[in-house]
Amino acid sequence: MMKKIFKNFINVILIVMMLSVYIIEPMSVAAKGKNTLGGLKEDLITLQNKKAAADASKRATEAEIRAKNDAIYKANKEIETAKIKIEEAKVEISNSNKKIEELTKKTNELMTFYQIMSGENSYLEYVTDSASMTELIMRLDAVDQLAGYNKNLLTELEELIKKNEKLEVDMTKYQNELNSNINSYNQKLATLGNDLSALVDTSLDINDEIKAQKILIDTYTKMGCKENQDLDECMLSAGNSTWFKPLNYGRITSEWGYRYSPITGKAEFHNGIDIGGNAEGTPVYSATNGTVAFILPRQRCGGNQVYIYSNVAGKRYTVYYVHLLTVNVTSGQAVTPNTVIGTVGGGRGTSGWETCSTGAHLHFGVANGYYKIDYIYYNSLISNNIKPPGFPGYGVAFYSRTQWF
Repeated sequence: MMKKIFKNFINVILIVMMLSVYIIEPMSVAAKGKNTLGGLKEDLITLQNKKAAADASKRATEAEIRAKNDAIYKANKEIETAKIKIEEAKVEISNSNKKIEELTKKTNELMTFYQIMSGENSYLEYVTDSASMTELIMRLDAVDQLAGYNKNLLTELEELIKKNEKLEVDMTKYQNELNSNINSYNQKLATLGNDLSALVDTSLDINDEIKAQKILIDTYTKMGCKENQDLDECMLSAGNSTWFKPLNYGRITSEWGYRYSPITGKAEFHNGIDIGGNAEGTPVYSATNGTVAFILPRQRCGGNQVYIYSNVAGKRYTVYYVHLLTVNVTSGQAVTPNTVIGTVGGGRGTSGWETCSTGAHLHFGVANGYYKIDYIYYNSLISNNIKPPGFPGYGVAFYSRTQWF
């Protein structure tokens, strides 16, 4: 009985082990995910969604900029109207001041006359000198009207003065408010302009990344890679034990790391080394065995660019060659250190369509991992960037492809 139980237990263990081969292993392969053609397609959707969001933000920012520009235009028109009103107010104030002077003079005269008339003897003499009762009543009434008229003049004078003071205050306040609005709008426009510039730059970067992702997907599809097949297995690129120089001769004209950009004049991270000393058209070799991942042709900033996946001493790298005049390889092509991948550019030959080069040279860069497989965004390429190994310092030349520093 115990033998039978033990035998059944062993059978169960064997079944579990067999199932682990067919079930658990495929799950582990699927867990790799991103290192497959299907994973690349998922990343492409991520990039496209990011671009759609950036485009939506760009449209919203542009609409807000238009609204602020309209508000500034309207405020400027209101300022022009306010200036006209202020000039009209100044004329009105000037006329009012003249009227105030006239009323003040008339009021002073009336006050003098009224004071004289209010004197006991003068008033009695004026009243009692009447020829008849009717004239007496008329003279008494005239004195009352004079007193009332004088009172009305004083009231009108006071109201004019208050009106002028309020008009000056209101117009000044109105113009200050409009100017304040315009300053506020301009500050907001400056912020929106910066936001839009960032969105435009981001959008352009995403366009390039989407283009590179599509090229990479097309490359692996043409190579016959299956949807869930590990790309390393599909690529089967030869390994490397060391690095070669991409040129037979060169002088380091700009080192890896932070520097003052010769283009912008600002401190920027230089994600590679610049190798000068060669004329345009000089052959550029692959520094390693590998597979051409993708090619970005005729970039406004960077010229023709070739990105190659390489495995050196068991580590995955993306090696890229920038400012090329011509490209001699195709996506998916296997390369060796003897493969001429292109020619040196960056000088007069590319000046008509490339704006980010100061002369003929090769920009040579190396990053950990496979760009577009291990990570998909360009800023991740920069964060994984490393100093290309084996090169001399600034201003120093190398004289062979195997010379190590």
